[in-house]
Amino acid sequence: MSIWLIIAAIGAACSHVPASTPVAPTEPIASEVALLTFDTVWSVVRNTYVDRGFVASKWSSVRDSLRPRAALVTDRKGLTDLLATTLKHIPDSHFYIIPEGAAETTEAPDQSEAGGSTGISVRAIGDDAVVWTVDAGSPAAIAGIMAGATVSRISDRDLSMALRQVRALPEAARPRALSELLYSFNRALSPATGKTVNLQIVKGGRNVGYAVVAVPATGTVSQFGNLPPIAGRVVVRRLSANASDPGASCVGVIAFNVWLPALVPELEKAMDAIHDCAGVVVDLRGNPGGVGTMVMGFGGYFVDSAISLGTMRSRDLSLRFTMNPRRVKSNGSLTDPFEGPLAIIVDPMTASTSEIFAAGMQRIGRARVFGERSAGEALPAVMDRLPSGDVFVHAVADFTDPTGNRIEGAGVVPDEMTPLSGKALAEGRDTALEAAIRWIRSKPALQHSPA
Repeated sequence: MSIWLIIAAIGAACSHVPASTPVAPTEPIASEVALLTFDTVWSVVRNTYVDRGFVASKWSSVRDSLRPRAALVTDRKGLTDLLATTLKHIPDSHFYIIPEGAAETTEAPDQSEAGGSTGISVRAIGDDAVVWTVDAGSPAAIAGIMAGATVSRISDRDLSMALRQVRALPEAARPRALSELLYSFNRALSPATGKTVNLQIVKGGRNVGYAVVAVPATGTVSQFGNLPPIAGRVVVRRLSANASDPGASCVGVIAFNVWLPALVPELEKAMDAIHDCAGVVVDLRGNPGGVGTMVMGFGGYFVDSAISLGTMRSRDLSLRFTMNPRRVKSNGSLTDPFEGPLAIIVDPMTASTSEIFAAGMQRIGRARVFGERSAGEALPAVMDRLPSGDVFVHAVADFTDPTGNRIEGAGVVPDEMTPLSGKALAEGRDTALEAAIRWIRSKPALQHSPA
C-alpha cells in the first residue's frame, strides 16, 4: 500500500508485533510462494530504494547468493529467516517484515487487540538494563518492582551481556543497535494479554525472580494501514515552573507514545490545556515514530510563520515538510501559536517521525533538546503486501534536516546531555525533565508571565 509512513522497528507502541514475532516452525508454505516472495522483496528494493549506488553495486549479488536458498524453503520459519538475512544486507533502517497474522487489518480494533503490558519500561545505564518507569497500579507495580532497579534477565536472556555486545560495536553502529536492543527488551516485557513474563531483578547483590502477567494495554486504540492495532497515549501535565513557589507560572509537559491520526484530537486538547504556560516540554522518549506528515501539523503549534522541518527526497521527487502556524482549532475557534520556550526530550528509543520533529525544531532554533542521543532511524517508508501474506516495510526516500544533514545514522544529539541515573530514578526523579524545566525557568519571559 502506498501510504507514506515513518515507523521504527515496531517498538513499545506496538510491542506485541515485532519483526521477530515467533513463527510456528511447522507451518508449511508452498515453495513457489516462498520463492515468489523472495523475488518480490528483491524487486521492490531494486525499484524503490533511494540508494541507487547500493542497488547498482551490491543488490544483485544478494539475489544471486540467496535465491537458491529461497527455492528450498518449505515452511514459514524458513521464509522468515531468509528474508531477515536478505534485509540485513541493506545499510539503512526501515526494512523489515510484519508477519501475516500481525498484519491483518481490523475494521474496528478494540482494547483486546492492542497488545498487553506489564507496566514496566527499561532503559540502559552503562552495561545494565534499569527499570525506567513503572505504571501506577500495573502488574509490575503490584509485584513491588520499582524504578531504578537493575533487571538482569528476562526469561533466559542475559541483558547485561547483550548490552556489552552493543557497546563493543564500532561507535557509528551503536545508536541504532542500542535502540533496537532496548525495543527488544521492552517488547519482551509487553507480551500478549495474559502471558507471563519471568524476569530477575538484582536486590542486595543477588537475583530475585518475578513472574508478572500482562494486562491489556491502555490508550486510544487505532489501526493504520497494515500496522497492528496500537494503544496510543497522550499524557499532559501542568507543573510549577518553580518548585519553591507553587504560585509561579506553569510549565506544560506533553508526552505521547506514537504519531498516529487517532491522537490528533488529544494532542489538540493537550495544547489547549497548557497554552497559557510559560514554557512547554514535549517528551518523545520511547516514541518510535508513526505518520511522518503529522510533524507539520503539530509543529504549527509552535511557529509564527511558515518554516520547513526538512526535506524528503525519493528517486522521483522532493517534498519540504513545511509547518504553518496553527491559528484555527478543529472546532473553528481562533488560537495563536505558542510563543514561549520549547524543550524536547529524546532518548535511544526516540526514532523516525520523533527524530524528524526534534531535529528540525532544534536546527531552526525553535527548541532546545535534552536527554540522550536518539536512534538515528529516520527514513520515509511504505508498506507492501507480499505473496506470502506478510507485509514488507521498506524505505523509499531519504530525509535531511533544515541544514541539509541526514538524521539517519546520526540521530538527534541533545543540546544538553542528561544521562539516566539509577539513584535519581530510585528517588522518583526525572533528570532530563528537571534540566528542561531549569532551562525554561532561566528564560526572561518566565519572569513576567502571569501566575
